[in-house]
Amino acid sequence: MANLNDHFSCWPWEHWAQLRPSATALITEHKHFTWQQLYELVKGYSAGLIAQGVARHQVVAAVSANCTELIWLQLACLRVGARLVVISSSENELNLRVKLDTVGASHVWFANQELVTSGSWPSLKLQLKVPVSIPVTWQPSHIASFVFTSGSTGAPKAVAHSIDNHLSSASGLLSWLPFSSQDNWLLSLPLSHVSGLAIVWRWLLVGAALTVKPKTDLLTALQGVTHVSLVPTQLQRVLDVLQANNLEIKLHQVLLGGAVIPVELTSRAKQAGIECWVGYGMTELASTVTAKPADEHPGVGYVIPNRELMIKDRQIFLRGKTLCLGYFQKGAITPIVDEQGWFATRDLGEVVNGELRVIGRADNMFISGGENIYPEEIERALLSHPHILQALVFPVPDAEFGERPVAVVEASQDLVPQEVNQHLQTLIAKFKCPDDYYTWPASLPVAGIKVARSSVQKWLNEQRHSLQPQE
Repeated sequence: MANLNDHFSCWPWEHWAQLRPSATALITEHKHFTWQQLYELVKGYSAGLIAQGVARHQVVAAVSANCTELIWLQLACLRVGARLVVISSSENELNLRVKLDTVGASHVWFANQELVTSGSWPSLKLQLKVPVSIPVTWQPSHIASFVFTSGSTGAPKAVAHSIDNHLSSASGLLSWLPFSSQDNWLLSLPLSHVSGLAIVWRWLLVGAALTVKPKTDLLTALQGVTHVSLVPTQLQRVLDVLQANNLEIKLHQVLLGGAVIPVELTSRAKQAGIECWVGYGMTELASTVTAKPADEHPGVGYVIPNRELMIKDRQIFLRGKTLCLGYFQKGAITPIVDEQGWFATRDLGEVVNGELRVIGRADNMFISGGENIYPEEIERALLSHPHILQALVFPVPDAEFGERPVAVVEASQDLVPQEVNQHLQTLIAKFKCPDDYYTWPASLPVAGIKVARSSVQKWLNEQRHSLQPQE
């Protein structure tokens, strides 16, 4: 594995084209590309960007779901010194315009031409041109990408990461999680999320293979893959299909995220020869911050190399080589750290025997009958139930207590709320048990390493409103 102590002296794909030109670099639905082929294609696509006026330091926005073309665009933007931001193709036009304006996009590439907005941004095409001389050199300190995240206000913020941030993130995690040049990681998460970007940078760091098959069902896409990032529900479904059909796959490492991981699930995976990893991370830190092989303990692992963690007044503070450059808006970067370089996450936690335990999000805490309630604590208890696959807890108004918790859950079979609460009372106080349960909406499938809490909250509010008697 490439070591950050002896950084690349050239673009990673150029490095691997020199060392292992005939090794497989990229696997798509229809073709395998070697590192030499990838190197040549990136040169051609870079020339295509230059021919359309894309220049160093400009911002290119890609409105797209994952696809092979998005990989070419990402690498070509890096090569010409442009900054890429990927925006989900499911974004509505108003939010799209806000995001494009926030980063000051100079060009926009639409994977689906039907989504082209009538805005003032030049529409970019992905095209191959005869390679030209490009004056941009390998400089890891330069901005590589922007990723949008929403703060407590819900306003989108463009998080700016350098090449070094991404490589430091990859290097730290892979010093623990085995991933070599002989392996193959499936791009299972959207490149509009930092967790998807992190997969690309792990691939570039070690010179392994990357599989991009977004139009293929998950189990088929996993054929030949050794590594994948999933949420528990996805792993559960994969294991169910494997068991039902007596199938075997090559997969042997899974990075799980988004929730507390049921021990029963990771034990099943281990029996199938799959090692599961759990952790804690965030956009500002270029993905994973703590990690460990899944076990029966409730923590989210230990601090990975290249990161630092501090607990102050129960709040988690982070810093290190993976910490972003700041929030970017219209050409200016706003720092996000204090005088000592610490970033206040607004997550609450504690360290027990060296391992981080996340209590909850300060923004999510609510008061019920004078008691502080952290939804994440109830969610962890719910996910320990053998039939619950996903769970989110929200406050709803209550005349007597001010607010009370209700839960939205996905389960492998029908649940009896009273029986679920009996299970919960062995783990949490009775007053924290949800007053009501709602079935997880089929309209909100998992699209990333974690489910957007705001989307489920909006759905819940709509459900509750529709059930209220109309005057």
